[in-house]
Amino acid sequence: MLARPLIALSFLAFSALADAAASQPLTCTPTRADADRMKRLDLAWKEARADAIRNGHGDDLRRLGPVADPRVDLNRPQPTPGRYLCRTLKLGAAQEGMLPYIAYGWFRCQVTLSPGGDLELRKVSGSQRPVGLICPTGERRTARFVGVLELGDETRTPRYGADPERDLVGLVQRIGDERWRVAFPWPAYESKLDILELKHVRRW
Repeated sequence: MLARPLIALSFLAFSALADAAASQPLTCTPTRADADRMKRLDLAWKEARADAIRNGHGDDLRRLGPVADPRVDLNRPQPTPGRYLCRTLKLGAAQEGMLPYIAYGWFRCQVTLSPGGDLELRKVSGSQRPVGLICPTGERRTARFVGVLELGDETRTPRYGADPERDLVGLVQRIGDERWRVAFPWPAYESKLDILELKHVRRW
């Protein structure tokens, strides 16, 4: 008579463990693979821009201004908590047959301050939604994003480090008044460099 209750309790315990793993707190410590990607950021910029220009998108890059300029070097890299308009730019084809330049439309992002004092960046609309922490690097002009990619109608943030194709790491920089970018080198899909552009707004 005890078998069924024990099975039910075992199932509940397993479910609780699964939920805890899935909702594991975000971290500022990148995986070894992500740390390696960050070491090759300069190469990603170089190859991604060259590929886009070679395929006729030089004017597009110029119109983007500081967003697509790797030389931008302003202080205060941590975005202000609040609402943002954000869009993703993809530079350089990851492999033959892919597009060397894609500029998506604007979506909604937000930056919040956690109870522990961490800055969390979350894209709250769209089918591909980065979410993670903006972490200090020890440099005055840069910060680092460490996080994951939510997809589709997912309601629970994946655990960082569980799936390398969903892990994200990028360099955060201020590129103007109330404007920031996150440069993601060597993403898992489509491109050599992804850029998330952020514009601080009072309301969406």
